Amino acid sequence: MAPAIVHFLVGAALVLLLLTPLALRYRLPTWLPLWLVAVGGLWGLFPDIHHIAPVYETELYAFHNSQWADLFAFHYTLDRPAVRARYNESIFWSIVLFLAASTTFTVATAAKARSTVDETPAPHLVALATATIPALLVVVATVGGPF
Repeated sequence: MAPAIVHFLVGAALVLLLLTPLALRYRLPTWLPLWLVAVGGLWGLFPDIHHIAPVYETELYAFHNSQWADLFAFHYTLDRPAVRARYNESIFWSIVLFLAASTTFTVATAAKARSTVDETPAPHLVALATATIPALLVVVATVGGPF
């Protein structure tokens, strides 16, 4: 069985990667990435609920050991003996995956923020500068320049 941190990080990374196109398309609230990580991590951990469930423990354990658990961030696959034998490697690569997904989502969010004029602190100043700079250049060119 993979450690819980691996399930959490893989779930969080998959949710961030799946929602990166939304970050490129829409301006997302600043609180959303933190909640995406939390919800994605819990989504990846869900099949392990049989450890703490007060009822239906045997049914939840059977679900945990079925391939249906792969619907929760490849939980069943991560619990296979091949992954279990590489304990430290699974932790390392889940951290790398999470950092890559976080970076991708952050870059997408920043790209969207920079591509909209509404995000600038004073859009009317940008419009004023865009309109007056060409006029000032024409004046400087006709006068002969400052020298």
